[in-house]
Amino acid sequence: MTVVVIGGGHNGLAAAFYLARAGLKPIVIEQRSTVGGGAITGELQPGFKCPTLTHHAAIGSDIAAEMDLARHGLDVLRPVVDVFIPAPDGPAAVMYVDAARTADALRPTAPRDAEAFLKYRAAMTAVGGVVEALLTAPPPDVDSLDPRDLWNLLGVGRRFRALGKQDAYRLLRWAPMPVADFVTEWFESPLLRAAVCGSGVSGTMLGPRSAGSTLVHLLRDAHRRMSGGRMQVRGGPGALTQAMAAAARGAGADIRVGSRVDRIAVANGAVTAVTVDGRDIASDAVVSAADPKATCLGLLDPLDLSPDFLSKMGNVRSAGTVAKVNLALSALPSFGAANAELLSGSIHIGPDVDAIEHAFDHAKYGELSEEPWLDVTIPSVLDPSLVPPGAHVMSVYVHYAPYRLRGASWDLMKEMVLTRTMAMLERYAPGIGALVIAAEVITPAELESTYGFVGGHMFHGELSIDQLFTMRPLLGFGGYSTPVRGLYLCGSGTHPGGFMSGVSGKLAVNAVLTGMKR
Repeated sequence: MTVVVIGGGHNGLAAAFYLARAGLKPIVIEQRSTVGGGAITGELQPGFKCPTLTHHAAIGSDIAAEMDLARHGLDVLRPVVDVFIPAPDGPAAVMYVDAARTADALRPTAPRDAEAFLKYRAAMTAVGGVVEALLTAPPPDVDSLDPRDLWNLLGVGRRFRALGKQDAYRLLRWAPMPVADFVTEWFESPLLRAAVCGSGVSGTMLGPRSAGSTLVHLLRDAHRRMSGGRMQVRGGPGALTQAMAAAARGAGADIRVGSRVDRIAVANGAVTAVTVDGRDIASDAVVSAADPKATCLGLLDPLDLSPDFLSKMGNVRSAGTVAKVNLALSALPSFGAANAELLSGSIHIGPDVDAIEHAFDHAKYGELSEEPWLDVTIPSVLDPSLVPPGAHVMSVYVHYAPYRLRGASWDLMKEMVLTRTMAMLERYAPGIGALVIAAEVITPAELESTYGFVGGHMFHGELSIDQLFTMRPLLGFGGYSTPVRGLYLCGSGTHPGGFMSGVSGKLAVNAVLTGMKR
């Protein structure tokens, strides 16, 4: 049986692998000239390779093992530093991957935060077990509770009851909580507070004082643990998706790049074919890793969907807030006394919670932040193969850069992104401007036009409480199905949503196989 998979990103490739392993014949259609979606490695100029979009490459450990990605060339690098947080003036803070080492580093200057950090990580690990159980289980069908759904929920319930009263209370209280309130309860250091807040709002239309931002922090933390902790891939994120493509091909998938899906053909309420570059491919099912809006509102005839569904899908919130800046540097920038090890993880540029909230205030009114906060990595610290000897590349998420600008266009504001980003970097790494050999700016508008992220949203939809779990992308269609029989969704716009784990692709295949048995 033939199944067409639309999109060759990490979820599409995971879906293709599991479909092929189940004995089906998946054909992956990827519009761009290479697989990868948001997980690709580009060349800024000859010899300088940099993550084009995502720089937080990750994949679920179980999926990596089942796909045997190590055999297909995946080489995982593990930094010892989680987040380095420089101050505009004064000493920096460091969160190591190892909590005890973080506490040791904090103890001389902030003994209360040192002890609080150990308790914070213990609590996050405890409640994270329940969050992980939710992320790796398919969301229940709200219309008819299948016995398998009840069994999955029972498993989550057992994990919840095993938490104990204090952690169970914490989880229920934290989920709707603004992350600014969450960090205030744990830490005194403005730098620690800012870094944790960044984890709760990055990529979203949320500020630190927005309800539900702590839930995003919990989700991001759980996703990271699912991949074995903070990781980097040798060769950049594109090496990860290339390994996934090799695994999918090895299982029997046919991957076709440089091909465009024109439409999904439907007859009598069911998928019949996919038109690719003007030619029909008969298909028993279609699994789309593309944005739900792009799939349902762009590839289907509106007459194949009800007005109610069209209206609800059109109202899914998916306005992006992040621009991307990539830099080729002649040398490692100087962040005070920081050595290369301290710069091997993420670098948080934003001095306190208020600075992040002020940046968000601009986005609420359609303005590019005058002083954006930055999520930075220098992947060449761990992976010198990306650059010529002594050189480096820097990958920067710029927050906030709203997709919908008021009184301006992204064509006119693109250069301003680079100007404001470099101004912020200069405060923390003086002289970095003189090191820049080449720069690339990708605006939210280009995330949509070039890479297919509707609204420029990197997660295919806002990570808010009303757009997660059984409500992702819509209530009643949170189980990867659509109103069209045989058409399934498996991208970041489905549960568990966002972040790079491959779980959406894997779980969607279970829905496909179940649907084919009916």
